Amino acid sequence: MDTSPGLLVWIDVPAGSVTLSAGGYLDAPSTFEVPAFRIARTPITNAQYAQFVEAGGYASADWWTPTGWLLRERHGWAEPRAWSYARRAIAPVMGVSFHEAVAFCRWLSETSGEAVTLPTEQQWQRAAQGDDGREFPWGNADPDDALCNWARAYDGPTAVDAFPAGASPFDVLDLCGNAWEWCLTGWETGATDLDSRERRVVRGGSWVNDSPLTLSVTLRDGPYPPDGYHLCGFRCVHMA
Repeated sequence: MDTSPGLLVWIDVPAGSVTLSAGGYLDAPSTFEVPAFRIARTPITNAQYAQFVEAGGYASADWWTPTGWLLRERHGWAEPRAWSYARRAIAPVMGVSFHEAVAFCRWLSETSGEAVTLPTEQQWQRAAQGDDGREFPWGNADPDDALCNWARAYDGPTAVDAFPAGASPFDVLDLCGNAWEWCLTGWETGATDLDSRERRVVRGGSWVNDSPLTLSVTLRDGPYPPDGYHLCGFRCVHMA
């Protein structure tokens, strides 16, 4: 697997619809039409994120939103909160806030020449669920240790390409288990602006989640953007 940030493997996801469960800005289950888009096959890895850190990503305001930079200075962020924890090179980076994920995307856009951002939660669910309303990326069978990293079955985060049998209908990997993934979507309003302290949607569950419900592709949660969550990572979408 190539871990270079400019060489992400992009998956084409065709247009389709998703139905989001109630919560946050949605008072009831709601169906959305999702235009075609491209999403990274895997989450951003420690090795990929390390290049952002080594390029001075935490030392320059150039790639941060004003709110993100203010919070970086206030909290003294210099690396992910889980940076010293289970840093396997091709495991997902974890312990990053929403604002750090946004800064990485802006840096990656500049250095790779490919305009990228975080997925909306509609895009995330579309990539994970496909057309048949399945409960998990691989279908409707409950998770097991051959499909994803969950229930502490492994000693920490695993490689982002370790579970090909758990791929989504579009062959997107590691969508459930391993690390929760930040989405662009605001929890209270559904807005997708970058410079806000609004709670943001996370999806997918992590390696410590031990209930199938918490790994469902329809489960939605909304932590605050500064919360690094030792269990939060992210992936990118291509803004073609």
